[in-house]
Amino acid sequence: MSNRALEKIKEKMFSLENKIKQASIIVILLGAGGKGLKERREIKKTLKSKGIIALVPEDDFPSEAPSLTEEAILEDSDIDLIFINVESWGSVAEFVQFAKNSRIAPKLRVLVNYQYHPLYGTKKGYLSDLYLTFMAIFGHVYAYDEKMFPTPKEIITILADRFRAVKLFKKF
Repeated sequence: MSNRALEKIKEKMFSLENKIKQASIIVILLGAGGKGLKERREIKKTLKSKGIIALVPEDDFPSEAPSLTEEAILEDSDIDLIFINVESWGSVAEFVQFAKNSRIAPKLRVLVNYQYHPLYGTKKGYLSDLYLTFMAIFGHVYAYDEKMFPTPKEIITILADRFRAVKLFKKF
């Protein structure tokens, strides 16, 4: 390969990397309050540093009638991905509500502790069965853990980064 051809390839790679970094997606981070809210705020900062717009409803959405306003916002076509870390009764309720909404469910990425994951977990019950149904239809239920599986932050960062690249190149 000639030096000129190699330079052209390097220029193209540099150009593509810059396009990906400049591409924009909007991500919503749902989950529990308390420690979960603190973690979502940290993930928001990480995504922002990568040029990804991340919104946390407690900080970025109107506080009036959250069960109605959240759903209306999440249905918006400008929202690309919705991550929900199901770790409290409130986040269970959100998951159940949004999994049934045909405009929200395809954007939903569900994070569950591996013990409750329908394929990897040992805890069985109604909620694990609901995860299995959602996984069978949409394929987006991710197990997390501190040791055997990636953390929620790692999962969200990896998926948001890849989604942005895929969207840029219109591969879906």
